[in-house]
Amino acid sequence: MENRSVVTLSAYRTQFNVAQDTVFGADPVDLVNPVRGFYGDEADEHIRTRVSNVALSFEDRLKITPTFALIGGIRVEGIELSRIRFDENGLLKTGYPFSKDFTPVTGRVGYTWEALPGVTFYSQYATAADPAVANIFILRPTDPLLLTTSRTFETGVKVLSFDKRAEFTFSAYDIERNNVYQSKSGHRVDVAATVHAKGVEAAAAIRPTDEWKLFANVAIVQSKYENFIDQDGNDFSGKTPPNVPRFVFNAGTSYRFPTRWPVEVGGTVRHVGDRFNNDDNLLIMNAYTLFDAFAFVDVNPRDLGWQGVKDTRIGFRVRNLTDKKYAVWGDPGYPDQILLGAPRSFEVSANFKW
Repeated sequence: MENRSVVTLSAYRTQFNVAQDTVFGADPVDLVNPVRGFYGDEADEHIRTRVSNVALSFEDRLKITPTFALIGGIRVEGIELSRIRFDENGLLKTGYPFSKDFTPVTGRVGYTWEALPGVTFYSQYATAADPAVANIFILRPTDPLLLTTSRTFETGVKVLSFDKRAEFTFSAYDIERNNVYQSKSGHRVDVAATVHAKGVEAAAAIRPTDEWKLFANVAIVQSKYENFIDQDGNDFSGKTPPNVPRFVFNAGTSYRFPTRWPVEVGGTVRHVGDRFNNDDNLLIMNAYTLFDAFAFVDVNPRDLGWQGVKDTRIGFRVRNLTDKKYAVWGDPGYPDQILLGAPRSFEVSANFKW
């Protein structure tokens, strides 16, 4: 039987140092008539966070038949998290330093089956683990130092037409994450015991002619807290986590004119459904639809004075064509605060290969 194995040994270390002014009294400003003022004297606290990771993984792909293969893998990690903090006078703060070691064992198992030429089915079950530094800006010794773990079921099909002018993929998944950290009020975190998400995704691309192509993808997801009671006793179980849309859609088309200097023009559309700003799901960030347009020309290298350039492409793009105003992201740590999406913008680019 055809077999392929991979063994990987990896190691990394992340050192994050920050000087943070945490002594000022308040920072609200009137929206209509802001009064100019000062936050007070600067008094920085110095925080140092280190995350070290050593991992050994093994993966194997065994073809039982020419069209059916089993795939599996296992990963063993050693993770160390440490954090130290000094006050504005350089003195060690209470509860610091602190550290925690994790040794998660995760893996995956699945299969691929080419039932017909160009039609491949697949399924996979996988587990994963993340160190307890979902927000290394505000992690404190009083916060529970837990390992965020997850498991994923996924199954789907990939189809490629016999002439390779069309392709289609479909997948369905079920994801469960435990010990998920959630920012609250900017300066503390809560642990949502379980976040559960399930959904489907589909993508398709077709080239009716050599010059014309169309593409689209869609995702539908249902995400909710299975068990989440915050430090104030609020029960958010069954609520949708912030910034998670139920529906996302993208589509686009382009046409390439086969001239001496080929010119391609096209456009795309992106729709993102309603999302919630906070865990209580009382504030909705409205859905938005964006349109982009683009054009580029490939300059024939024979017409360039210097023949050392292999390919030259000059491009022009308009993003957010209708200048739509929309909320791209909401901050659950600062309630009712949102980040606005970029306005209409124009982009000119030049790319060279040699």
